[in-house]
Amino acid sequence: MSFDYNRVAWVNHKYCSQPYGEQVMPTVKQLLLEHLPKSSNILDLCCGVGRITQRLLTEGYEVTGLDISEEMLRYARENSPNAEFILADARFFELPPIFHGVISTGALNHVMHLEELTCVFRNVYAALQPQGMFVFNLDLDDGFYSDWNNSSYSVVKDDCAWIVQQNYNPQEKILEMKITGFEQVEETWKRLDTIMLSKNYSSLEIKSALTSAGFRDVTIHEGEQNSEHNMHNYFFSSYK
Repeated sequence: MSFDYNRVAWVNHKYCSQPYGEQVMPTVKQLLLEHLPKSSNILDLCCGVGRITQRLLTEGYEVTGLDISEEMLRYARENSPNAEFILADARFFELPPIFHGVISTGALNHVMHLEELTCVFRNVYAALQPQGMFVFNLDLDDGFYSDWNNSSYSVVKDDCAWIVQQNYNPQEKILEMKITGFEQVEETWKRLDTIMLSKNYSSLEIKSALTSAGFRDVTIHEGEQNSEHNMHNYFFSSYK
């Protein structure tokens, strides 16, 4: 997770997070919220600009957001002023066992090593109350990632544009996304060049890591699919 998320916070806030939140929220309700009474304490892990946090607050829950990016959290505080936010790395955070549930969406594929992902799971386990729930999603399946190999897509808006070139390494199971973006700042255009990596884990690896962290009743659920980008998304649910 060495990627500098501060650099892409603006485009996440303006264009990406809102439709993504609308896409995943029905599954979040089904897998997590239907099992927690209102006013339960929920941790939104890797909360980004706080769109899911905002929706959880609207549903009547007490929410704390945690993210590694100061700029993401700046937007999150604007989007969800009634939530609490913590600047921390998901691999290393320590919180007392006060949460009834933990949710993480669209983030954990960017933890690039299974050992580090297991550390994330252990940190979550320590932050949950007894019987607490952990729900998160991941993109899985070699077939869908390999479909992205040597592919690209572009987005053009009035005040910004970006191109994403994608290459998948099936031996290392790593997807490399080269991002070139342009943002209009007053009368000039600012260019961004960066690379984002994602790790493709197997469902067996995820279940094993959760079990080693102490979780029980691990279940995998098929989530919303993104046909535009050949993305196959799955949710995992488990209990402390």
